Amino acid sequence: MMAASRFDIGAGNHAAPPPVWRRLFHLAAGSAIPVAGIFLPDPFLVLALAALAAGGLGLDLARFRMDGLNRIFLRWLAPLLKSGERSRVTGATYMAIAALVVFLVFDRPVAVAALLFLSMGDPAAALVGSRVPGPRIFGKSPVGTVAFIAVSWVAVAALVSAGVIDYHWGFLAGAAIAGLAELAPLPVDDNITVPISAGAAMYFFGV
Repeated sequence: MMAASRFDIGAGNHAAPPPVWRRLFHLAAGSAIPVAGIFLPDPFLVLALAALAAGGLGLDLARFRMDGLNRIFLRWLAPLLKSGERSRVTGATYMAIAALVVFLVFDRPVAVAALLFLSMGDPAAALVGSRVPGPRIFGKSPVGTVAFIAVSWVAVAALVSAGVIDYHWGFLAGAAIAGLAELAPLPVDDNITVPISAGAAMYFFGV
């Protein structure tokens, strides 16, 4: 039998939809960082993110070496983890590392927008894409990518309306790049690639 294509067409053989509460946790926890980035002074924000990233990475490395610690970790947090995160660095740790990078490398409006694209767009893509039948690209739904970009544009509109950022078309382009980064089968975790690629795109577009 011919192997399945990465561009499978049809509604069959789709992965089970992700739990809604896990996506809501991703939305709430992930959005807390860019929202804090709006209000906190730079030195404190960077130090807090560095501590968060170091703590998360340290915990992951420690539990990989200590089975007892890993069992406790999984007992309490398994409902919030993807299956692969039982034996690899968690998405939350990658998100903290990415947040530290974008706030260090890019201006604050770009960093805040890029992280909101991740925290809001990624759950939207997963919840919509997994429930809508149709073609799949690299195992993901292009409808989910449309949902990612649409929700990210809503985030841009909210930031502009609140006076957090000044409107620039580059924010909309950065949201589209973030959606494509989420769709692409890159070897690095989405929590790293989405905000950094979006931030780089916005910087390139002159935001």
